[in-house]
Amino acid sequence: MTSTPSSPSPNPRRLPDKPRRVQRGVKLSLRVDRLGTHPLTRRWLDDVRACVSDQALFDEGISYARLGQIISLEVRPGRIESTIQGRCARAYRWSIAWPTFEQEACERIISSLSGEARLAHGLGEGEISRELLDVLDAHAMALLPVRGAQGATPTCTCPQVRDGKLTWCKHAVAAAHLFAERLDAQPALAWTIRGVDPVELAERIRLKRTIDSGAGPATAHQPLDRSILAVEPQPLDCLIDSFYDLRPEIASFETRLAPPEVSHVLVRRLGPSPFPESRFRILGLLSTCYDLVSGRVMKETLNGDDAD
Repeated sequence: MTSTPSSPSPNPRRLPDKPRRVQRGVKLSLRVDRLGTHPLTRRWLDDVRACVSDQALFDEGISYARLGQIISLEVRPGRIESTIQGRCARAYRWSIAWPTFEQEACERIISSLSGEARLAHGLGEGEISRELLDVLDAHAMALLPVRGAQGATPTCTCPQVRDGKLTWCKHAVAAAHLFAERLDAQPALAWTIRGVDPVELAERIRLKRTIDSGAGPATAHQPLDRSILAVEPQPLDCLIDSFYDLRPEIASFETRLAPPEVSHVLVRRLGPSPFPESRFRILGLLSTCYDLVSGRVMKETLNGDDAD
């Protein structure tokens, strides 16, 4: 008895028309036309758009970002990684990588910015201006290049990229736009990807400027006056009644108030804000408070001098 071949199933399994819903997925908070307020983000978005020739694919990637199809987006030294849920049951993994800036690269940045005091100052504040980007470009050290000789090619586990049909897929478009929103709020993420601490870099630039000027490293403290050690201290119990009284020597003490050569030193020492998702820039608020207090003290001091 011969068996007849089975006919194909009249209802073959097909993918759903829409991507599978993601519980608590990460989605764009802003409209796409509101992205790119920072020059680095604008450059990033322009490069991504230039890499995607298929308008339908690009629009679908934007739709994924709006719908919250992105399960996670992580920024770490050397790369951006994201997990995106599509129509298949298994989510896709997308990533794009750049080499971190090693010691030699950091030395080139320090040399190129040592003569640019304003740019170096902004660097310590976490700023990345258009002028800074131009300086880095001139030294072939673009922060997040996508196109050109230094450009990075993304990878994705989706079939179109895996089979070599595409380089930039809709999953890449979705993740790239979510990263753009974060980059607008935190431009210093670009330094994180390149493995550089901008506050430390700014401090090294300042030190190089000091050494190059011939002044040498600044003295952190005055030498100890050892004659103080010969003074016999009195018991605290004997000083309670007069502990807060000023001694007559205060009349000969004179100090001249003046704005510091480097502003917001303590704020700079704190480094990046521990609240990156905050609505307000905490370091900027602290800097403003310091400026207001310093301005008030200077004003009262000058008014007091005029009254005398």
